[in-house]
Amino acid sequence: MRELLWQIEELNRKQDTWEVLGYVDPSPQSEAVRVGGKEYPYLGTDETLLVGREEADVVISAGSPSLRRKIAGVLGKNPQLHFPNLILTDTNICSDIRMGKGNIISMDCRISTNVTIGDFVFLNMGAVVCHDGILEDYVTLSPDTRLAGNVSVGTGSELGIGTRVMQGIRIGAGTVIGGGSMVIRDIPDACTAVGVPARVIKQGPGEDVYEYQDNCGSRSES
Repeated sequence: MRELLWQIEELNRKQDTWEVLGYVDPSPQSEAVRVGGKEYPYLGTDETLLVGREEADVVISAGSPSLRRKIAGVLGKNPQLHFPNLILTDTNICSDIRMGKGNIISMDCRISTNVTIGDFVFLNMGAVVCHDGILEDYVTLSPDTRLAGNVSVGTGSELGIGTRVMQGIRIGAGTVIGGGSMVIRDIPDACTAVGVPARVIKQGPGEDVYEYQDNCGSRSES
C-alpha cells in the first residue's frame, strides 16, 4: 500500500489527478500511514466502505490475486463503490488496448498494441506486455516481469519478479511462476512452475495464506 501511495504522489507531482482520502483495513488501527512527507489517515474497517452511502472510488492494493478477488467480491456488493483503473506515472500504453475495471498499472510499465486486460489486474513496476497479449482477471505481474508477444495469462495467476515469458506461450489459470523464471513452454492451470526453463514443481492450487470473509474479520489491504 505504501509503495502505491508513493506512486500516486509522483503522479500528482506531474498532474494533480487523485485525492487520496485514506485507507481501510479490517484490522483496527489508529495511526496514519506516512509516505514521504505526507500522512494518510486510517478510515476504519472495510465495513466503512460496505455501508457507505456516498459514491467513492476504491483501489484494491492487495498483491495476492486470490485475496484481491475476495475483496472485490465483497466490496462489489455496495453499488456506491467504483473501481477505476489506476494508471501511474511514466507508463507507455498503446491507445488500442482493451481494459476492464479496477486495474493498477504501476510506474514504468509498457503495454504494446492489441493487448487485452481483464478486471483487477495488477502490473507492478517495470512490467512489460508486448503485442497481442491477454491478461485475464486478477492476474499479478511482479516487478520487471516481461511477456513477449501473443502471451496469455489465465485468471488469478501470479508471475514472480523478473519472470520472462517467450512469444506465444499460454500460462493457465490459478498458476504461480517463481521469480526469475524463463517460461519457454505452455504452463497448465493450478500449478507452480520455477526455473530456467520453468518446470512444474507442484500440481494443484497453492495454499492461500489470507482469508477474507463477508464480516470483514480477516486481513486485507484496500
